[in-house]
Amino acid sequence: MKDNLDGRSRNSNTLISEDILPITSKRRSLGGLGFANIWIGMAIVISVFSFGASGIEGMSIFGVASATLVANIIIAIVGSLTGDIGVEHGLSFATYLRAPFGIVGVHFPAVARGIVASCWFGINTYIGSTAINYFTIALFGIDNWFMWFLIFAAVQIVNTMLGIKAIDKFASFAAPCIILITCWMFYKVNNIAAINNISILGYVPSQPTANCWLITMCANTGMWAALAADIPNMTRSLKAPVNEKNWFKRNRNNWIPQFATLPIIETFIAVIGAISYLTTGNWNPVEVIQAQAKGVTLLVLLVMVILAQWSTNTAANLVPPAMCFTNAFAKWNLPYKIAVLIAGLIGVCVMPWKILDQLYTYLGYFGSFLSALAGIMICDYYIIRKRRLNVQDLYKRDGQYRYHGGFNVCGIVAWILGTVAANVGSDYGYLFGLPTGFVVYLVLMKTWYLKKFPQAEVESGYSDEYLGISVGNDWVIPGYESVAGVTDETGSLVSDIDVSRYTGGKEYEAETGHKLIITFGRQYGSRGKELAGILAKKLDLPIYDEDMIKLASRELDMDEEDIKKMDEVPRNELVHALTAGGMYAAKEYESATSDKMFAIQSQIILDLAKKSSCIIVGRCSNYVLDNAKIPTIDVFVVAELEDRIRHIAERDHVDYEKAKAYVFKTEKKRQAYFNYYTTYEWGNPQYYNLCVNTSGDMSMDELAEHIAAFIVNKPKTAAKQNIA
Repeated sequence: MKDNLDGRSRNSNTLISEDILPITSKRRSLGGLGFANIWIGMAIVISVFSFGASGIEGMSIFGVASATLVANIIIAIVGSLTGDIGVEHGLSFATYLRAPFGIVGVHFPAVARGIVASCWFGINTYIGSTAINYFTIALFGIDNWFMWFLIFAAVQIVNTMLGIKAIDKFASFAAPCIILITCWMFYKVNNIAAINNISILGYVPSQPTANCWLITMCANTGMWAALAADIPNMTRSLKAPVNEKNWFKRNRNNWIPQFATLPIIETFIAVIGAISYLTTGNWNPVEVIQAQAKGVTLLVLLVMVILAQWSTNTAANLVPPAMCFTNAFAKWNLPYKIAVLIAGLIGVCVMPWKILDQLYTYLGYFGSFLSALAGIMICDYYIIRKRRLNVQDLYKRDGQYRYHGGFNVCGIVAWILGTVAANVGSDYGYLFGLPTGFVVYLVLMKTWYLKKFPQAEVESGYSDEYLGISVGNDWVIPGYESVAGVTDETGSLVSDIDVSRYTGGKEYEAETGHKLIITFGRQYGSRGKELAGILAKKLDLPIYDEDMIKLASRELDMDEEDIKKMDEVPRNELVHALTAGGMYAAKEYESATSDKMFAIQSQIILDLAKKSSCIIVGRCSNYVLDNAKIPTIDVFVVAELEDRIRHIAERDHVDYEKAKAYVFKTEKKRQAYFNYYTTYEWGNPQYYNLCVNTSGDMSMDELAEHIAAFIVNKPKTAAKQNIA
């Protein structure tokens, strides 16, 4: 009879959740075009029309255009600089802020950012709802903007709850539609100006305002100050070249989309708003065209309103605050969906129609403290740490970023003083806030905190071991190795499989005469990969999981994403039969079938097992090694069905029914794959030395301790043995 260890995963470290772990380079799926589409979807916001209208009252159309263009070039510069945090290290906004603010202090700016974004959600939803109300009055005689406000808010909240992938796809669809409709709007308002004999290019205001250009420029920067600071939330998913130290080349999918979209589109939108106001007295061209429109034209405008506000709100004003709130309240395990709901409710409850009446004031105050935040981030990342980060300690409660009880006083003081400086002249808040935050933080860190709280990346002389993908390193956190692959003792992913630094298993090899090879099979959602990663850390063994996909992609000359689609999925039986059970001979076949994938991975498993002691996760590794007469200790991880469904629902931010469907579908595929390529039976205890149930009272760490004790105390005469 096999041993059954009964436990349940309980992560006591509230600084860690799968949502905020670094994203490794091989898991990044967003390209430059995709990022540009997201920016287009976010950038076309109806409220920007009002900036052009306010500006045209005090300056020419060229002044409006230049002020808007300069403002958004500044935002693109700031966003590109902070974006490298995500590109280089794969970190989210809130996780990185633990460095300049401390593991507790981070919650103040992060939650503040969440509240600002939530308010913007309310503003955009209100503008969209009033536009929808115009249409319903014209088409159906229904006049109830507040009803549409609540409905529109609810629809966007539900859509955001469905997940970030759905949001990105929607933005990619919406972007080209919005651009076409916006060009059509420009044509319409320009025609109105021509009919009224108004010369747009020759217009000069009767009473030019001296500071109008600066006010308009700062209002535009204030609008995008939040996204310029928290852009790592998106750039951490960007594809980027590995081992590329040139900043521009490494960040080409970061800075090019930002410069190519935001300045041009925002300037275009502001000009349309200015023309609309100049010709009709109404800054909103949607309302202007609607007053003269019928039938199809009304429908086109309705589509414009819905797509513009929706694509902006979900990506820019609901996901970021939800992530900030989830991070801040991780101690209470706040689910992502509830965090989205909280963000939406804040946006509704602040009565955005009142904020809109004082939009410039709102942008001045809230943009000011976010500008100080951007200044602190740029100073910390580029000046203090020179782009190096001790990423592993960002997830430790007693690491170097604990500072004074979890607070970096330098960051807090710089943030407060930067905000005060910005609000002294709120009309120009961004111009005061960013440099003040930058300078104050620099002085305090250099003269005080770096001496009191040494930072490893600084003390090392800015060693390259604290860089990310620019030197081929992907960060992974101890205990979560299975998420990213093999790690060295600094927590960085070994870019090419090289286990020369690992000495684990030497004593076992001396006693048994063979290497310590542990295989892990697991039910989907049982957290088997996480348990394998913890055990690897305890035994100081390399762990192989998706590294095999990486190596197989090289062998097959295919993209890793395509390889993943075939991974653990059975295919045609003919090639399977011709390759002697799918193993070892697959290089003879040209077509990249799943059989060939299995054969390549099987050879990789054999090579790894012969090279050194290690842990191998999944892919029929126990069967492959048994057939090759290589001694192994085989572990199978299970969990109660309800626990597996709940885990998948929380991990992937999906509802219960979707998680249940994922579990059944994936489990069926794994079972079919295993039974197809082996003569063993999936999940049958007789083929494993140890069966572990993670649904009991034991923590994952305790379970790993028991497995380690089992291996140490196990009779060494045979690697495979049934334990009573």
